[in-house]
Amino acid sequence: MIGKRFRYEYGAQPLHLIAVATSLLLCAYAIFRVGGIPGGGKVLIWLVAAALLHDLVALPLYSGLFALTHGAADRTIPDRASMLMALNHVRVPAAISLLLLVVYAPLILRIDPDRYEATTGISLDPYLGRWLLISAALFLISGIAYAIRLRRGAPAVAADPPPVADGPGEHRTGGALAAAGWFTVALAGLATAWVVATVIVGLVTNGL
Repeated sequence: MIGKRFRYEYGAQPLHLIAVATSLLLCAYAIFRVGGIPGGGKVLIWLVAAALLHDLVALPLYSGLFALTHGAADRTIPDRASMLMALNHVRVPAAISLLLLVVYAPLILRIDPDRYEATTGISLDPYLGRWLLISAALFLISGIAYAIRLRRGAPAVAADPPPVADGPGEHRTGGALAAAGWFTVALAGLATAWVVATVIVGLVTNGL
């Protein structure tokens, strides 16, 4: 019951909290290592700019696009299980194709081709065609998989389990877990603020 209460208070399993803490520590280690190399300040600025660009521009865009496609699919396909299955078979190849476009945008869009060819000796001409072929293959594979799943029938949506009543000591245990969760979040916030402050001080002290 303690595990269920922890999941209720925190919102996920304890393994998720351990993974988050580990990720923060690894990120802090990577930031310190990057800050110690020549030109590391520019790399850190690029990382911060990429994170801000994702959160302020990319996230609202693809969240809004997902809401629009979800609403359109919901109106077109009444059954929720069939709707989610069809939507995922469009969303997954589209996401992979968009990710490839973002990662290889300078090559696909032929940004500064003369300099790239002079440096590497490789032409940028094939990249756009290759990206289009890969995207077409992704959608084709997804369409074939969707057709196979349609022949097997739409998956059934599991019903929500009935709520479990708390025992006599559950409220006290839940309060302790909630306090522990908030304490962990506060420590993570302080650690993040300390890392950010250290990076800023390092950038100001060492220059870019």
